[in-house]
Amino acid sequence: MKKRCTGIIVAGFASVLLTQPSLSREVPVVSAVHSEIQQAEVHNNQGVELAEQGRLAEAIAAFNRAISIYPEYENAHNNLGLALGNQNKFAEAIAAFNRAIEINPRNFETYNNLGIALGSQGKFAEAIAAFNRAIQINPNDPVSRQNLGVAFWSQGKISQAVASLQKARELYAMQNNSAGIQEVGVILNQISLPAN
Repeated sequence: MKKRCTGIIVAGFASVLLTQPSLSREVPVVSAVHSEIQQAEVHNNQGVELAEQGRLAEAIAAFNRAISIYPEYENAHNNLGLALGNQNKFAEAIAAFNRAIEINPRNFETYNNLGIALGSQGKFAEAIAAFNRAIQINPNDPVSRQNLGVAFWSQGKISQAVASLQKARELYAMQNNSAGIQEVGVILNQISLPAN
């Protein structure tokens, strides 16, 4: 089961609150599953636990163990990227997200994560492309639209930023997500403040 958490994206992307998916745990499968996959899931889940405790170096090692056991393990690559991004190792995070996308090109959350890592490196055009791909896959995800708005804002494309953020706010409202609505409101207020 996947859950969402709120994080602050750093390293020049924008000093505003953005929403990012959290690490993904695997739910144990009752049917007969190949032992490699089961072993990889154990390491992935350990990595999630370690990351949630702030023990990122150990979490990264656990995700890498999961990947070494089962190289096609999409969630382990995605989780590795999130942990690396939390250590500001954005180039490595981008590589992990790109590998997850090679395995499953239909996971909009991975494109969102990729966009955040790219934006954190100041690669806003590439970040915008990643957020747009996430939106193509899941047009009703407010998170990708919110992050797209921040990427446009970072490029000085205010009208596009506002349009994307307003759409994110509408989608949050449809989900009765008051925290998301509030986050977008904060960003929109920052955009409208005169620069000093």
